[in-house]
Amino acid sequence: MTAVIIAAVIGLAILFGTIATVRALAMGPPPEPDPDAVQEVEVYYRCSVCGMQVTVTHLQDAASDPPRHCREDMDPVLA
Repeated sequence: MTAVIIAAVIGLAILFGTIATVRALAMGPPPEPDPDAVQEVEVYYRCSVCGMQVTVTHLQDAASDPPRHCREDMDPVLA
């Protein structure tokens, strides 16, 4: 009886995992950005954890969130 319950739980886990994967794939990629809305900028960011630096050269929205690295938001660097 215990084996049947374990098999049913594993089967349901596989079923729900498959459904979640198919739903994620069915959404498709996000729409392409409007080329006229992309602005050239030069913004520098630095990771406060490891010190990696990134230069952002194009943004679609001037008030966008900073990139993330080491699971933390990067800090803007004043040039």
